[in-house]
Amino acid sequence: MNLNKLKVFVLLIALIMFTVTLFNSLESNKKVEQQRQASTLIEQSRANTPLKPQLLSELVLSQGDWVIPPESTKQLPTSLRNTPMPEHLDVNQDGSLFINKKILHLFEFYLSAIGEESLELVITRIKSNLKEQLTAQALDEALHILEGYLQYRNEITALKHEYNQAFSNNEYSLEYVINTRNELIEARWRFLPKDVITAFFEQEDEYENYMLSLATIARDNSLSKEQKTSAISLLNTQTPSWLIEQQNTANQLNKYRQQFRELLSQGASDSELRILREQEFSSEVSDRLSNLDTQRLQWQQRLSEYRVELVTILAIESDPKAQQVLIDELRSQHFTVQEIRRVNALDSSYL
Repeated sequence: MNLNKLKVFVLLIALIMFTVTLFNSLESNKKVEQQRQASTLIEQSRANTPLKPQLLSELVLSQGDWVIPPESTKQLPTSLRNTPMPEHLDVNQDGSLFINKKILHLFEFYLSAIGEESLELVITRIKSNLKEQLTAQALDEALHILEGYLQYRNEITALKHEYNQAFSNNEYSLEYVINTRNELIEARWRFLPKDVITAFFEQEDEYENYMLSLATIARDNSLSKEQKTSAISLLNTQTPSWLIEQQNTANQLNKYRQQFRELLSQGASDSELRILREQEFSSEVSDRLSNLDTQRLQWQQRLSEYRVELVTILAIESDPKAQQVLIDELRSQHFTVQEIRRVNALDSSYL
């Protein structure tokens, strides 16, 4: 009897050991698969190529945060450290998420760091932020909106690739731009609910509709100059007032900038430039423009000094890696972290 009990005991131990081994093997395979998928996401996000939709869904809606160590999310990437954090999201009295543009601003705040760090880490940051400030229903709604928004961005990437392939030789087609934009708008409805689309894109759509209408009128060779003016006037009556005011302000600023540059090239004094500002704008706006003009001139001077040293580095250092090290050091000497992002973009076309 004791021998039978011993046999049963040994059998149970063997079954337990087998179960533990199998569980560990499954967990190990799961981690390996997550790492493989994470690696795929890193490569695709860096190459700016479309991702598999199911991977995005799993990354956002899975309970865990993949293979990202929690300590990796504590410190923001360099480009975001001196940037104001997004506002806290709003919640309705019934605990549901209040849908407004704050949600989009939060998403884009973290997504702007893609390229500096991996996509899965960026998404983990967003999920961590949402979990800190939302509970239950609002959190679930926010995560599903995030998943839909990422699927929409993924669709944008796919359409951009199609556009680049169709117009690889710097060709331009207004008709194709309009058709592509219509495809993007249709894509929103596949991934996002109506209230989210309205909150995220309503003003953007109004602006783009207006600018595309202006471009269509300008390119219509069947219209005379007077007919185009009339068509634009009619368009303005059908456009939201905020947009017309914004456009008028932009036109006024463009006119001022042109006159400012002309006077500056002619050696105008500070008093002459001040008179121009006061003629075009109120005293309060004139003072702000004066400060902005001073900052802009100082920026151009700093950029010019940097470019002189940049050209020297490019001339004396032929090794690309060593060259990049010297350029990074040069930028850090002349600019702040936020300014370096701007310089990077400017240099991409300058070089």
